[in-house]
Amino acid sequence: MQNPTELNAQLLAELRAEMRQLMAQGGNWEEFALKVFRFQCAHNPVYGEFVRLRGVNPSAVASTHEVPYLPVTLFQSQWVSVFEEGAAMQRVFESSGTTGQRRSRHPVDDLAWYNNVSMAGFERCMGTFEGRKIAALLPGYRPESSLIHMVRTFMQRCGQQVESDWFFMEDWPALERKLTDTVQEGHSVLVIGVTHALLKWVEQADLAEPFDRVQLLETGGMKGHGPERVREEVHAALRPLVTAPDIGSEYGMTELLSQAWSTGQGRFVAPPWMRVRLGSINDPGTWAPEGKQGRIRIMDLANLASCAFIETSDIGRMHADGTFEVLGRFDHAEVRGCNLLTVEG
Repeated sequence: MQNPTELNAQLLAELRAEMRQLMAQGGNWEEFALKVFRFQCAHNPVYGEFVRLRGVNPSAVASTHEVPYLPVTLFQSQWVSVFEEGAAMQRVFESSGTTGQRRSRHPVDDLAWYNNVSMAGFERCMGTFEGRKIAALLPGYRPESSLIHMVRTFMQRCGQQVESDWFFMEDWPALERKLTDTVQEGHSVLVIGVTHALLKWVEQADLAEPFDRVQLLETGGMKGHGPERVREEVHAALRPLVTAPDIGSEYGMTELLSQAWSTGQGRFVAPPWMRVRLGSINDPGTWAPEGKQGRIRIMDLANLASCAFIETSDIGRMHADGTFEVLGRFDHAEVRGCNLLTVEG
């Protein structure tokens, strides 16, 4: 008789193969999402119990609008996985958190799957890695951060063999020399930085003129380095660093495998396997009225071994073209300092 760990690994392999085909050729994502939902109800004890307590019969669910979304805070206290706690994982990502705060844990059984999904999502939303180099300005992030791992993966994809040469703390002259040399070699550079570090850089920068062929992408978060600032204010402050007219942004979190990306103005686009919807702010069982702000719910179908249906602590706004904005957090939500800035509106 096949043990549960082997069975789940086999079922995951089949789902990942099906998803790879959908990513390459397109197809019925809704049908696939319902298959993922029923798999996780049956094999993820935390999510299965949550669905049961919500009074939902998985076999009767006919649309992803009927699927319960797991509160993201449960990742702080529960092992959210189709594998039992103690099973061998290739990595357990942890949220950055703040001092004394319980960190979220996200067990990942297959890092190659995570790497492929994150790179595919980036290229769909931000363009090819070819001709690019990646520089990182991410002080304060721990080695077990999913963001650090993602950026390292991007660097490897861009052929940057010595990754440590591309991570910078507060040595602004070294960062500026690296950018100058890389642009002169004919590459464009994407600087991925946490907000407080980018703002400190612009305060300390000693530039004769802004960088050409350099794009800035902020990951949000002040991490205790001052009050949160509205996105427009931050982006306006950063523009003297580069000639590019817009500042990019990333929206992701420890509990997800996929990310949404913005090329400017805080308008995010997600890959087709990452669907963003808005739940009612006051009634967790309903959806936000069309055109209204709501609590961001994310269906991340790459999150096969964990939970693909997550309700965040973030407030968002959808636009008619399918893009979305992140407006801030609930007043009572913990500020982990890892994924957003507030914006006005």
